[in-house]
Amino acid sequence: MDRESSIPEDALKMTPDIDPYTPILHSYMWKEPIPMPYPINTAGAEDSPFITPCGDSFYFFFTPDPNAPLEEQLLDGVTGIYQARRSAEGWEEPSKVALSDGLSLDGCPYVGDGEIWFCSARSGNYKGVDFWVAQIQDGEVTEIRNAGERLNTEIEVGELHVTSDGAEIYFHSDMPGGKGDRDIWVTRMVDGEWQDPENVEAVNSEASDSLPFVTLDGEELWLTKWYMGYPAVYRSKRIGGEWSTPELIISQFAAEPTLDAEGNIYFAHHFIQEGVMLEADIYVAYARSQVDPLDKPDVPARGYLMGVLPIPAGEQTFEESYSSASQFAELVPIWGRPTPFYELAGELAGSWGETFLEGYTRGNGMPPLVHISFMGPNMTLSTPPGLEDATLSDPEWRRAYINAILNVLEASKPLYLSLGNEVNRWHEIYGLDPQNGFQHYVSLYEEAYDAVKALSPETFVFCTFAREIVSENREADLGFLEMFNLEKLDLLVITSYPHSLRGVNSPDDIPDDYYTEVADHLPGKPFGFSEVAWPSKEDFGGEQGQAEFLTQLVGRLTEQQELDLRLLSWSWLADLTEDDHIGLIGRDGTEKSAFTVWNALFSEG
Repeated sequence: MDRESSIPEDALKMTPDIDPYTPILHSYMWKEPIPMPYPINTAGAEDSPFITPCGDSFYFFFTPDPNAPLEEQLLDGVTGIYQARRSAEGWEEPSKVALSDGLSLDGCPYVGDGEIWFCSARSGNYKGVDFWVAQIQDGEVTEIRNAGERLNTEIEVGELHVTSDGAEIYFHSDMPGGKGDRDIWVTRMVDGEWQDPENVEAVNSEASDSLPFVTLDGEELWLTKWYMGYPAVYRSKRIGGEWSTPELIISQFAAEPTLDAEGNIYFAHHFIQEGVMLEADIYVAYARSQVDPLDKPDVPARGYLMGVLPIPAGEQTFEESYSSASQFAELVPIWGRPTPFYELAGELAGSWGETFLEGYTRGNGMPPLVHISFMGPNMTLSTPPGLEDATLSDPEWRRAYINAILNVLEASKPLYLSLGNEVNRWHEIYGLDPQNGFQHYVSLYEEAYDAVKALSPETFVFCTFAREIVSENREADLGFLEMFNLEKLDLLVITSYPHSLRGVNSPDDIPDDYYTEVADHLPGKPFGFSEVAWPSKEDFGGEQGQAEFLTQLVGRLTEQQELDLRLLSWSWLADLTEDDHIGLIGRDGTEKSAFTVWNALFSEG
């Protein structure tokens, strides 16, 4: 019988969308767990995975019906250990590993250094289930032998992992002397003999600790523990020669972790309904890659980068506008079309990103400043499908937001990344509301900051604050700034439209300390403007007033106040409409006086 034809006809193939207990990822160093594809997973039970470090051979236990009596599994001809090989097209059809000429029930494989270790119920055992070992090469198995009386009866190893140097075996056991239930133990080879086991106290608890896996370099010990009533995957790191307290990585029916050399986590997931296992699949959580920003701009002599959103003027195309902007700008904001956070990575990795991010922006030598906002229309929470009723404190929504940020990071590899634009507008509306309050954003931001920095230490990470509440013609409340951890803001970046304030009709009306008042709340932070503007409208001094504002902005209001200015990005290059007046260039392409000042600053380099 082949594997699939042995599966009961009424077996239900479980999928994540009908699984009431989908695995939950607790670390952003990996992507969300997904089932391994067919032909690995079927409607039968795939369990007890092991992947070779190179990632091209995968071993697992299969039985067509997990609830069948062991006697039936022993005789069905298909239950046992399977191997699948990976080709350029993906995983090939798994084949059963021939580990016996007679009756045996084999499982829990470990493969390393040309050997396969496995547990087995068969003739020749010292007890009911022993560990056996055999040579394996290109799928051919030879020299099948019992692992010996020492390991099987004196030490009584449970499911095990042999370290890459062959010098240690980590295993679980409920032998006396542990902390309770199953514990992780280790036995070491000395002078050709396995020594008395030692309890790995640092990783054990009074509950069950089992199913160990040690990475190829010997620096990480992965195991299965219990979390909130369900098996979960944990990781312990070797620090100074000692194992650290295990860290929760994946919870909710996640067990038996195994990793390849790239750090991808493969684990068993059981589908449970009313206490009965319907089937089991192998899941994988792919490791996120380290990111090195693609942009390495030289810091100009002026000390700050100058940026602009290249809105086309007159009959210009976007291609022409971006090309022209590169002559007097070093930075471009990237929002997508604009695009909600949960779609932005796809946008950046697709045709839009190829055109605007890679082509028009980087292709013209301008680094992007990538914005990813949590806010939707009318100051509501932006929510992916299925999370429409979420709040800012909702754990599932928060995971979705941070995962989206990391997907954007991988898709765009930016030097500058803003995790929320004008975030204090949310504070103005929701305050410290229990569900949607600003305190939840602060903790979310800091969690996202850590996740980004773990993958891309060189990326400048910040969120953007509004200096004014434009719709109300007033200054924004600044007290909220002290809610942020100074160590987790690489830059203090704001948007500013001071002409929106009541009583401010000329640049001279802006107090000297208008921007240092912001910086005083987060002292020592490099400063930047992601959007700043003054209109060329006659009510505000016309073109001369706009030019004077730009002159004072880089002089009296920042440099003379000893602000460490790093970013200066004008809101947009050309007026959006005939009545806009914000652009440095008119709608018809006419250069304004402020554009002359801008060019002079840029030319200083």
